[in-house]
Amino acid sequence: MFQVYSWPNVVLHLDGDAFFASVMQAVYPSLKNRPVVTGRERGIATAISYQAKKLGITRGMRVWEIKKRFPTCVVVDSDYEIYSLFSKKMFDILRLFTPLVEEYSVDEAFADIKGLRRPLNMNYQEIGKAIKDKVESSLGLTVSVGISLTKSLAKLASDLEKPSGLVVIDGLAIEELLKKIPLIKIWGIGTNTSAYLEKLGLKTALDFAKKDEEFVRKNLTKPFWEIWKELRGEMIYQLNYSPKNSFRSIVRSQTFAPATNDKDFLWARLLSHVEEAFTKARSLDYQVGRMSIFLKTQTFRYFHKEIRLPEQISYPLLIRNQLKKTFEEIYQSGYLYRTTGCSIYNFSDKKVSQISLFDQGSYKEEKIKKIYPLLEEKKVDFGTKLFDKKSFSAEKKPKLFKIPVISI
Repeated sequence: MFQVYSWPNVVLHLDGDAFFASVMQAVYPSLKNRPVVTGRERGIATAISYQAKKLGITRGMRVWEIKKRFPTCVVVDSDYEIYSLFSKKMFDILRLFTPLVEEYSVDEAFADIKGLRRPLNMNYQEIGKAIKDKVESSLGLTVSVGISLTKSLAKLASDLEKPSGLVVIDGLAIEELLKKIPLIKIWGIGTNTSAYLEKLGLKTALDFAKKDEEFVRKNLTKPFWEIWKELRGEMIYQLNYSPKNSFRSIVRSQTFAPATNDKDFLWARLLSHVEEAFTKARSLDYQVGRMSIFLKTQTFRYFHKEIRLPEQISYPLLIRNQLKKTFEEIYQSGYLYRTTGCSIYNFSDKKVSQISLFDQGSYKEEKIKKIYPLLEEKKVDFGTKLFDKKSFSAEKKPKLFKIPVISI
């Protein structure tokens, strides 16, 4: 129907399989072929090896539960310095074949390999295999490779036969690929949008791609029109070759003395950490998909919970009620606390993030954009700066500012 009979563009997507857990297995040979989970420092599973996935362990599961239910599983601390070293080596190997590499995230990259068949004396399947074999033999972990006409198609292809997969989708095979892909698996389409499309009678990526342009423009916004184009083999998302300052997570926390169970004090400190973390994310042009908050007692016991956000966001004021509810769930009045903190992760580039079709999310964010500069210039307080960072003490009872009621 919309077959392409040549290679107008050739994009390769390289994706590390269970990257963080696989790196730990590569660094510590005793962990090879064993179920491994990272995230001990957070108290929740942040990355899971394929052996751990087979046991039924999922991301976000609490460490104490994993240790109790799966005693053979090894839980380790995350080591982002080691992850960065492996990431750099993986991208350096990719650049041995082509200089046109986009470092999309710490464990993913896109590369333009068009025109390399003659100089390398290999077809595109062989080029993908050569890159894959070089990375795996050099780093001691597996990667999956997808090759197709656009970034969206290459990303879908690399996910098709994980782990250690290699899938090439030329213009004649696009429809065969798309009919295997549910809507939720399309890059850039989230749960809300996929649910909306299902109500319009669509089920697969092929259903979406087969719709005419009038349908797409009538029912969806421009970012989804771009995705529709990409799925049909027309390259819209160009590769970005500029160096990327990639953060896998941003953590903000602070220890104080003496320990306290003052609820207002702990809530104020926690909100301060959240604001600081999101400010850092905005400076990197990232939006946030997940976060966790925690309280640590004076006996080093953690109370924490992950928050999965319905959409990628840049401003925590959008989830103020959800934050408060989660804080109420982890706060226990019978303990004295010495540390508060938060971690934000699952970042996306703001330039390619999806737009919410529901609850006027993008409209609210536009209004909040006008409010936040006042906070950053200290002209208004959202109730997060109740204590001076350098001098506050749990024993002091400073005057509480009124939290403004802002209608968004």
